[in-house]
Amino acid sequence: SVAFCQMTTHVHAIVSVPDLSLPEGMRYLNREYSRDFNARHGRVGHFVRQRYGSRRIQDARDLVGVYAYVVLNPVRVGMCRRAEDWRWSSFATTIGLTDDFAFVDASLVLAEFGGSTTALRDYVAGESAAHLALPAAAGN
Repeated sequence: SVAFCQMTTHVHAIVSVPDLSLPEGMRYLNREYSRDFNARHGRVGHFVRQRYGSRRIQDARDLVGVYAYVVLNPVRVGMCRRAEDWRWSSFATTIGLTDDFAFVDASLVLAEFGGSTTALRDYVAGESAAHLALPAAAGN
């Protein structure tokens, strides 16, 4: 996993999959999570309602943009002030504030910032500030 952010109703993730196993892996993950959740809560039936969405990262610029989108989700919806404050995201681990999600390997993203966690943190903070400075769309 390159990055993830667990929201209250869904998860965003950037994963590196070297072959065509993503659909099979997602079916397995959703099936096993549903079984576990249902067993813990005395439920039966499907838990995951919709198929996952996926797309390939096109290039380094796309990777960095998608990364910022993923880790800034809780900021955008007002659940925290800064990306590193969200407990259920790999961002704080990536920038060295925690070791909670050591299984995440964000080296592909960090490479775009010369390996600097400070530069990555500054970029994400800048993207957050840019988003918050945008005027609200009419009617929203």
